[in-house]
Amino acid sequence: MLDDIREWISDNLRYILLGLAILLLIIIAVFAVRLVTHIGTSSSNSSQNKVEQQTDGQTEEDTVADDTEESLIKDQADLLELATSYWMAIGDQDYDTLETLCGKTFDESARATVAAMDTAVESYNDIMTYSKSGLTDGSYVVYVYMELKLTGIETQAPTLRELYVQPDSDGTLLVVQTSDYTSEITAYVQERQTDSDVQALIADVSDTLAARCEEDEDLAQYIESRTTTSDSDDSDDDDSDDSSGGTLGTMQIGASTGVNVRSEASTDSEKLGSLVAGSQVEVLENLDSGWSRISYIDSTGSTVEGYVMTEYLSAVG
Repeated sequence: MLDDIREWISDNLRYILLGLAILLLIIIAVFAVRLVTHIGTSSSNSSQNKVEQQTDGQTEEDTVADDTEESLIKDQADLLELATSYWMAIGDQDYDTLETLCGKTFDESARATVAAMDTAVESYNDIMTYSKSGLTDGSYVVYVYMELKLTGIETQAPTLRELYVQPDSDGTLLVVQTSDYTSEITAYVQERQTDSDVQALIADVSDTLAARCEEDEDLAQYIESRTTTSDSDDSDDDDSDDSSGGTLGTMQIGASTGVNVRSEASTDSEKLGSLVAGSQVEVLENLDSGWSRISYIDSTGSTVEGYVMTEYLSAVG
């Protein structure tokens, strides 16, 4: 039987080989088609993924471009350290440290101002900072949140103070005093106050203070004493005879740009500081010359008396 099989294979060998060759070609063709199809699908998916990535990237870029308002940064380490050192020095009346932190000499007048400021404050506690970039590289507008421990009052008073910080030639961050603000800095600080997150921060601190005043009558009375109209030294005298007869008491700056505060009722006198729109001041006297003598609390917590042009004042609210 094996001989018969061998004989049949020998007689039909060429047909067998031809069939095997055809079968091999069919198999190769099938694999080739599958391979080409797989490559085409992978290429299509790759192209689609690239398009989707490009679209996502463009969408993200558009989102960033639309979000032009820089967000507040909480407790940036170097700013928090600077603000804490600054207010601790204010509380301790440490003039050597203040001169180092501000990069300027504190003369007798400046030292007297520090000594007279926040006389009811025993300590500045729980300091936090919220900051945004300033006008130049490395400069910042810093909003300093603090809890004030007031003499004879158990409940601490939350407050928000503003600092402008910029580096010196060595890159050391310094606190710029309001009396040294340029018109550009004043305008920039004013613009930042209109940012939605800054407005929300101010409102939150204000609401917190109001809530604590409701809980503590002593605190409420203290805050009221700081915001009511200043009384004249002699209530029987009417000083309005020598003035323009304008409104006295609490007013606010209504100008769209910064307003300079002068030591005398003249643009040639010394500049004591600057105020931005919405800043509240106490009007002590209105002069016939078109100037008003005012009192206000500056960013360091100091009480400043000076003169501004009456036309820049408007009623609160």
